[in-house]
Amino acid sequence: MREKKERPRILFFITEDWYFCSHRLPIARAARDAGFEVVVATRVQKHKEQIIQEGFKLIPIRLRRSNKNPLKELLSLIELITIYRLERPDLVHHVAIKPVLYGSLAARIAHVPAVVNALAGMGYLFISNNWKTKLFLPVIMHAFRWLFNRHNSRVILQNPDDEKMFINAKVLQSAQITLIRGSGVNINEFFSVPESGAMPMVVLASRMLWDKGIGEFVAAAQLLKEQNVQARFVLVGDSDPDNPASIPTEQL
Repeated sequence: MREKKERPRILFFITEDWYFCSHRLPIARAARDAGFEVVVATRVQKHKEQIIQEGFKLIPIRLRRSNKNPLKELLSLIELITIYRLERPDLVHHVAIKPVLYGSLAARIAHVPAVVNALAGMGYLFISNNWKTKLFLPVIMHAFRWLFNRHNSRVILQNPDDEKMFINAKVLQSAQITLIRGSGVNINEFFSVPESGAMPMVVLASRMLWDKGIGEFVAAAQLLKEQNVQARFVLVGDSDPDNPASIPTEQL
């Protein structure tokens, strides 16, 4: 039996709980404070208690970013459609390529009234030189074109080049796109401090992925060291084994 809703309901679909907490938690809090019931569908790893303590409903999902088994992918899609039908969200917010694809299809089948898709970047799929990946790319673009062709669908992008690509490929119209400068930084938590006079520090804050520029950062540090430039170079971030561009921990 379907639960009767007393408040408008927003459902966040993100593959990883840590990514929800690091990138979408403030938005979810704002939705909660505005009177929305917040539901989070994600793969639960280490942040279950944090999400529940915020007053959000947490729904664990089986979807994995790196999974390539067609049967498991189909089961994940069916699971998502079932969640959408049972939860009956008024709005779904999908983050990253796979949730955008699967979530948009599930939303169409489940007749979700409004869909917001957020693509911070086009990721490994769009920059890989692997021939199999390149062969698959036109299929993804056709899927985007079909899924985004709805009056109730909007897309958030963070890169002007991505905006041009989608418009030129006739995947999106400009009216469907909202371009933002990034996911945002809380300046109450991250703020400038007076220089200490110590050795300059150069920091790259990122997941440890090749396509984030880790290799180039290390090469630049080595080059400057050879030129006797006095500075400390620091990588700040975690590994991401499910990403094809992940740098092995041993190499780090």
